[in-house]
Formats: sequence, structure tokens, C-alpha cells
Amino acid sequence: MSRVSRPILAAWTKKVQHDHYFKEAKKAGYVSRAAYKLLEIQDKHKIIKQGGTVLDLGCSPGAWLQVACQQIGPRERGGTVLGVDLQPVTVPDRFCDARVRVMQADARTLPPSVLAEYAPAGFDTVLSDMLQFTSGVNDVELSLELAGTALHIATGYHFDVYGEAYVQQVGFRHTGFLRPGGALVMKVYEGTGVTEFVRDMQRYFTKVVRMRVDASRSMSREFYAVGLGRKPPPKQQG
Repeated sequence: MSRVSRPILAAWTKKVQHDHYFKEAKKAGYVSRAAYKLLEIQDKHKIIKQGGTVLDLGCSPGAWLQVACQQIGPRERGGTVLGVDLQPVTVPDRFCDARVRVMQADARTLPPSVLAEYAPAGFDTVLSDMLQFTSGVNDVELSLELAGTALHIATGYHFDVYGEAYVQQVGFRHTGFLRPGGALVMKVYEGTGVTEFVRDMQRYFTKVVRMRVDASRSMSREFYAVGLGRKPPPKQQG
């Protein structure tokens, strides 16, 4: 038998894993294999707590909504899961209950007042699996833009994607909707600028980790930036 090169063997192994998660998701009732990405992160870092409030940015097709609802526990424990996506999303019947709601909106221009209505006391967990339609061109920059959006919603972090005038116009100045002690998970692509972005996260969290998950596609450059234990926001002047 001829020897198989390591790159080919690694690619084949990842393809088998990908097929495994796809089949397992279908068998278990999840709407996509992405459920296993969040389950792996949850298993390692316990980012979602029972009775907690969860914001899921880029929630289509709903697999993370399913996992989030499972992880906040039985109905009597309370909790809320809010999904936001550019596309219309139907809450999956399996694993979700009335505590799960969805909103069709662009997270990049979502007014803070809207989030305040859904979670006046803030969210315990903010999730972002947002991703632009990839073309191989500027994929890293686009992933950083969306991760910056999630970090801004969670902490008030300001990034100059649209410019200062635009930020002031829509009233995006706030100290974030992630409660102190809460967790943030964001999809990011490896590439230029990522190290600096992860370093920026460290200002807001007691611990920041980069995590690759087994359920990612074989050739994907994606990883998840996980912020644990949000630091209390600075007191506003005035």
C-alpha cells in the first residue's frame, strides 16, 4: 500500500469529521452542524448559564438558538434568547421554547434602544457567528468588521469602520449590553489585524482565548475569540 502524505491525510480526516457532525446534527434534530461548535465552546468555557439572557448575532439558521435555549435550562429557571439576523429566521421547533425570540435587523446599525427594550439589565452572554458571504477577497477584513460590531454591542468598543460622524448620528455611544462577568464569543478569520483585535479585547475581559473547534470545515481559517468575565464598564462622566 502506498504511503499517504500528511496534508492529504489531514484533509481527509477533517472531511470525515465534517461529515460526522453534519450527520449527527441531522440525527439529533439541530438545524445545522454549527450547533456542535457552540456545544464545544460551552463545554470548555461554560459561557451560557442557567436562567441567563443570551444575544445571538447572525443567528440564521437557528442552531445556536437551539443550543442556547438548551443551556439556559428548564423554563422555570427563566432566561431569554434573542436572535438577530439580516435574513428572516424561523425559531426552530426542536429544543426552543417561548423564551426564544428573533429579530430581522442589521447588527451593524441596530440602535441601542432596541436592545435595551429586550434586555433592560443587559445580556449574560453575547454570541456572534456572523459572517459575510465569502469570496476569498477581504474575508479577514470583513470578519474583523463583524467581530468589531459584536464587540461594540457587548462592550461599547468603538471602531472606525463607518467613521465618527456616522457613529454619533445613530447614537451608538454606550458602555455595552454585556453584563459584568459575562461572556462574548465571536467568529474571526485568521489574518492581518487579528492579533491586534484580540489584544483590544483584553481591555474588556479578565481572560481572552482563541479557540478552534472540531466542527469547523476542513479548510476554514475560522476560529472563535472568546472573552470571559467582562470587566465592569467605566463610570460615565456627567
